[in-house]
Amino acid sequence: MTHPALALTLLIAAFAAIPPAYRVTDSGLELVGVSADCPIIYDNDFWTDVPDAAYLWAKASAGKCRLRGNIITRCTYGWETGYVHTLDQQQDEARKLLNAARESSLKHIPDPVIGAKLALRRPASERIEDTTFEPSAGSALIVSEAGKATPKQPLLIFVGGSCTTVATAYLSDPSIADRVLVFQIDGGGYNGSDAWAWQIAQTRLRFANWARGYFWPDISQWNPAVFDALPQNPLNNLLRDYAHGDLAKSNQWGDGAWIYWLFDHRCLTNAEDYDKSAITVPRNATHPVRMADEFLNTLNDPAVTHE
Repeated sequence: MTHPALALTLLIAAFAAIPPAYRVTDSGLELVGVSADCPIIYDNDFWTDVPDAAYLWAKASAGKCRLRGNIITRCTYGWETGYVHTLDQQQDEARKLLNAARESSLKHIPDPVIGAKLALRRPASERIEDTTFEPSAGSALIVSEAGKATPKQPLLIFVGGSCTTVATAYLSDPSIADRVLVFQIDGGGYNGSDAWAWQIAQTRLRFANWARGYFWPDISQWNPAVFDALPQNPLNNLLRDYAHGDLAKSNQWGDGAWIYWLFDHRCLTNAEDYDKSAITVPRNATHPVRMADEFLNTLNDPAVTHE
């Protein structure tokens, strides 16, 4: 007969996330089982205030990754007193970027689908299983693609905004937990404005964070001139506008630290514990110069536009 206290411990352990296994090599940081051969979903709120969606789409267009979906998750910043931004604004941005990409002859880009529209509320019981949630096309996509993945080759979900859609997918089907790996950008209170969704994702799913306690201006000097030599096409013109705009001074390489790393492990060179449930990248292990090289080499690749 199992002792009640032991049974409770085993139940909690069954729901607890196992931090991603990693190793540090001469070629940079490696996460066990993670490579560009894994299926990928990109999940963000805004799409033209960062350059990383365009970069990932360029990789997909060149046939260098398995992009399975794009999700527009409602920006939850300020949700307690009224959302600062509308979902319509975010959809307009996604369409703007998608049109520019397709006008530039990029291929293999899935149409974006709508994810969570409202922040998750912490239940009075404090139990994750008691959370009220509303499934969406985005959460359904995650559940579906996770079902095709495996623990050894998981679905990689790159989240640039709130974790609401990811957390909803888990609440819809907890069995996906060992078949997904969530990559998140700390970004202060903005990306974590849906704090309950963040907690669910961090503690129930394999979770890799970047920028805890720092952001791009703390580690990098922005040089918009490096975008000037990109080939002339609508997508690169949009990127040049971003690079020379005010947002780029703070957002710089955007939500893409883990995305660039996926294709060049030298972009991130170490990891450390994140509250015993995840991992995070320390400040001195991020290399923006390598990320810039990887980004520019990709957008300059003729294979991206199928020339």
